[in-house]
Amino acid sequence: MRLTVIHESNGNITALVAYPPGSPPAYPEMKSGQQMIEIEAPAEITLDLDARQINERLSDLMQNSRVDVATVKPGLARKS
Repeated sequence: MRLTVIHESNGNITALVAYPPGSPPAYPEMKSGQQMIEIEAPAEITLDLDARQINERLSDLMQNSRVDVATVKPGLARKS
């Protein structure tokens, strides 16, 4: 799975969408000052999950992760 992640300049995630590999990317609405990255989804988000399970895992990512904006290639990092 792939993720489109919308985040603030400090890395806080404001929205994210999962989509299958090979599908066109999904683009949630962005507001002024927000940025977007497209990344591979963590291993625990897979196509064999039902919609409820995927939503639970995406919700967990939003609550417990942020975008590491200090690296050349941004990715997700656990909140401290």
